[in-house]
Amino acid sequence: MNLASRRAGFTLVELIIAITVAGVVVGSIYRVLQGNQRFYAAQSLIIEIQQNIRAVVQVLPGDLRELDAGDGDIIAMSDTAITIKAMRGLAVTCTAPNVGTGQVTIRNTQTFGYRGMDATRDSVLVFRDGNINLTADDMWLRAPIAGTASGTCADGTAGTQLTLTGMVGGTALLGPNGTTSDQGVLLGAPLRSFEVLNYRLYNDGTGMWWLGIRNFSGGAWSSTSPIAGPLRANDGLNFQYRDRLGNVTAVPANVAQILLTVRGRSVAPINIPGRPSGYYEDSLSTRIALRNNARS
Repeated sequence: MNLASRRAGFTLVELIIAITVAGVVVGSIYRVLQGNQRFYAAQSLIIEIQQNIRAVVQVLPGDLRELDAGDGDIIAMSDTAITIKAMRGLAVTCTAPNVGTGQVTIRNTQTFGYRGMDATRDSVLVFRDGNINLTADDMWLRAPIAGTASGTCADGTAGTQLTLTGMVGGTALLGPNGTTSDQGVLLGAPLRSFEVLNYRLYNDGTGMWWLGIRNFSGGAWSSTSPIAGPLRANDGLNFQYRDRLGNVTAVPANVAQILLTVRGRSVAPINIPGRPSGYYEDSLSTRIALRNNARS
């Protein structure tokens, strides 16, 4: 037989060697890809935790800095929760208040805030100057908003009429007290709206812990909504309250600064070179000064 006429090919031994080498190469590539997948998954968990704890130390200080503890803005406090009167809007009155109906009108172009005033959630503080030559009689009148409607300012511009009920001290405080020097709530008086909020560390029922928020409206608390997490169980959110001298205090009216610590925890363990195996944890701390506290 003419050997040159034979068809070229592989022997069985050569085929076995090729398959073996290919298996080793493919196995090595798979292990590299698997390692990369674990690395990227771990990095995603780490980034998520770092972003979440940064979100907490950005969201909470925005509400806490606005508080006046001496005026009762801190309703309740513990090491993992705080209930506050969170400011939501600022406006200016543009007509004389109606003492009989408890109505005040605010100018739309001079109303600013986090959102529109909501009669189902918000209360207001209206500044009563009284005698303009004295500061001792100045006060903030507090009342829930019972309703809102379109209104007209004294100069004919657009406004919003707020109906206030349950005013502390009575709606008579909106007007003069009968003396020539007392003018009650003046035209152009500032008005601030607020809602009662509760920030807390809570378990969602599946073993995951979060920073949650709920608001008080209609005489009851709403359901808790998660803001950021997951956090470490039991101490993922920690508040420490200090007075103006820097001493720890348990009296809400004496709080001058709040130390906030947030501890995040990954939803799953990580296992990558260079890091300990297990759940990833990270933390951030910040100090919040209550800037609306009265200065003594």
